[in-house]
Amino acid sequence: MTPLAQRTPEAVPAEEWVPPLPAEELRRLARHLRTGLAVDDLFDVIEQVIEKGHTLDEAMVLDKAERLRGALMQLVDEVLERDRERPAAPVKALIEQARTLRGEEPPKHLSPLAHLRRLAVITDALLNVLLEGMPEGPE
Repeated sequence: MTPLAQRTPEAVPAEEWVPPLPAEELRRLARHLRTGLAVDDLFDVIEQVIEKGHTLDEAMVLDKAERLRGALMQLVDEVLERDRERPAAPVKALIEQARTLRGEEPPKHLSPLAHLRRLAVITDALLNVLLEGMPEGPE
């Protein structure tokens, strides 16, 4: 019997690693992660606006509106990149609504909270479009 230190380890066959997504999708996801779009944070903001909006003071409404305005264009860019600049008609309509909402100040006849809710609804819809078909994270 040879001492343990002199033994040659036996090769253990390993299964070939298969990436969870195609290379192009992994690159897109890596770029997305580098941009710092905090999806969980956006869902929190949307929940606060839609479910608890009536308790938001004016400063909070303005802060959350700015947060959603910034996120809208990031989401639009991500969806356009994913769809290679040719989104389906319903997605194209969402993109147009996002661009319009982001560029406009709240109309005089609409309260800032109502405008914020419109931003939240469009942001939520774009997030769902973007996350559609993505693999679920670890539970």
